[in-house]
Amino acid sequence: MNHRLDSLFSRAQREGARVGIISTWDVENNAVRTLSATLRRGGHHCAEIYFKDWVSNHLEPASQEQLENLARVIRREELNLITISIRASAYAHQARVISEYIHDELGLPVLWGGMHPTLKPGEGVDYADMVIKGEGELALLDLADRLRDGRDDVLGTENVWFRTGEHETVKNGLRPLIKNLDDVAYRDYTTHEHKYFITGNTYVQGDPMHGDPVYQMMGSRGCIYKCSYCYNSTSKKDVYPGQKWFRVRSPASMVDEINKARQHWDFKRIRFDDEVFNFQKKWLDDFCDIFPKEVGLPFEVFIEPKLVKEDRMTQLRDAGLSAVYMGVQSSERVTGNLYDRRVKNSSIADIAQLYHKLGVKPHFQLIFDDPVSTEEDKRKLFEMIASFPHPYDLYLFSMTVFPGSELNNKLLSTGLISKYDVDGMDNTRIFYQHRVNLNYPRPVEDTFWIALTQMLSKPFVPKAMLKQLAKSETLRKHPWPLIQMANATNFVKMGQLSASMALKGEMTGTLVRRWLSMDRIITT
Repeated sequence: MNHRLDSLFSRAQREGARVGIISTWDVENNAVRTLSATLRRGGHHCAEIYFKDWVSNHLEPASQEQLENLARVIRREELNLITISIRASAYAHQARVISEYIHDELGLPVLWGGMHPTLKPGEGVDYADMVIKGEGELALLDLADRLRDGRDDVLGTENVWFRTGEHETVKNGLRPLIKNLDDVAYRDYTTHEHKYFITGNTYVQGDPMHGDPVYQMMGSRGCIYKCSYCYNSTSKKDVYPGQKWFRVRSPASMVDEINKARQHWDFKRIRFDDEVFNFQKKWLDDFCDIFPKEVGLPFEVFIEPKLVKEDRMTQLRDAGLSAVYMGVQSSERVTGNLYDRRVKNSSIADIAQLYHKLGVKPHFQLIFDDPVSTEEDKRKLFEMIASFPHPYDLYLFSMTVFPGSELNNKLLSTGLISKYDVDGMDNTRIFYQHRVNLNYPRPVEDTFWIALTQMLSKPFVPKAMLKQLAKSETLRKHPWPLIQMANATNFVKMGQLSASMALKGEMTGTLVRRWLSMDRIITT
């Protein structure tokens, strides 16, 4: 038997399960907050440890001092089980570093959970003592209950894999998905002594997101679509086949969580971080009735183009919708063939006009650095964006390939990428190129189109001029002047946005830390 598991089993019977949940490079982490709330509701001791934060294109690896501070927190809380939330595969490498340190320095068992261990649980148990595959709340609570109660069937906990020996693993099956999300504990929105933020060379107690102007929450799980680049496409098909993957909370549950959170936190707006906001008519009617009456704050949603209808968008706007986040991704051909999202350019352009008509600000998301876009694809994407009325923002992302995704399968099978291009233990490119930065080395023709496209969102840059520049063969081959122009427009927009947020009292330390950097400015 793994000696760390042996020690955990005996300690938990004496002390109870004292769990530390580490969020890696993400202070927003909804999963960590929900897991922690679930354990506390079940009577277990739980400490939330936010290990570093996401910084745009500049995620530094864990330092020795930060690891030592992590050990200080673990000792202070007298924890006997450490869990690590791995939200994306690129974080697995650093999760391994943290796990090895905890093993060597503290001799404690480590459990991995999140998207990457769900997709690659076998890799997880190579470095951790346990892995949770799939949904974690009921599995972690069940594990903690069995440990506390000294049950002899701990190794039979569903959803959990145990490394019992050097080459021995207990692989348990999955429990069904949670059907009623109203039964799930609200994410922990309070700030108290059992929350920590490790940053720089120190750590502080309290919730690092507390006081942020935006309250982020989720009203659903899963997605009704199966875009090839998204982990949902794999989880729905391979991890939970035959089960209802997209599930929603009741509007009453969502409103209750918000109002309970407002007792502790004076936020100014809500962002629903669902993969796609629920547009089922009865549910939407209920939400649009109760939300403005009992909350009355502006809110933002993520939406898919196929769901956009004027009557329902008007209904949401009247309930307080102020902004939408919508994936455009690429040209019509690339988006349909590569990403399995089939929407015409003309439909996207009509949706942009609708948002303008309704006074809802759109944030359009684009994906660059794919291996299939032609010069014509890039030109058509530019021309489509050029038809959008201001105001709008563009979020430009560099293509990420998750292991096991349909995008991974497509590109590997056709030889367009190698296994080293897949996000994971050997590929941490998103640490320095997640949002597109014009200084990143890529073909000059790609830089040319990226620079032009991102300038389209600036109302102070004449579109006619950009369209003229798009015809320049000289700039296509030598885009350096265009890069300087694009960076300058980004600085102007960043300055305008910062001033506006400062006047509203919304410029927080978290935002400054994440975004305000002169040497790695991103497109927006």
